[in-house]
This record gives sequence, structure tokens and C-alpha cells, in this order.
Amino acid sequence: MELETDFKCPGCGRPMRLKVKEMVPGTKKRCPGCGTGISFAGDDGRKTQRALDNLEKGIKNLFK
Repeated sequence: MELETDFKCPGCGRPMRLKVKEMVPGTKKRCPGCGTGISFAGDDGRKTQRALDNLEKGIKNLFK
């Protein structure tokens, strides 16, 4: 399962959807509408995705 998040572009307000695992510190995504660059800092997105992946694996192992 991949966690996704919705947010608005700070430049034009266009709604955007990104996978949490794409929100890596030091990366930048561009708004498809206006081209505004959105930079990511911190490691919370990857930690959240990793925890979700581990939970999913644990649940699958319960049913083996």
C-alpha cells in the first residue's frame, strides 16, 4: 500500500496528489499547472511509508 497525500500548490492553488514516498528531503516537485517548485525537507514522509510497509508485511505474515 502506498500512502498518498493531497495538497494545494502554493503558487496557483491547483490541487495536487503525491505519493508520500516521493516526498524525499532535497527533492523538488513542480506543479503541472504553473510550474512552481515545491521542495521537501525532513524525513517524515519516508518514515511514515516505511512504517506502513512494515505493518502490511506483519499482517501478511499473520495469515501464512
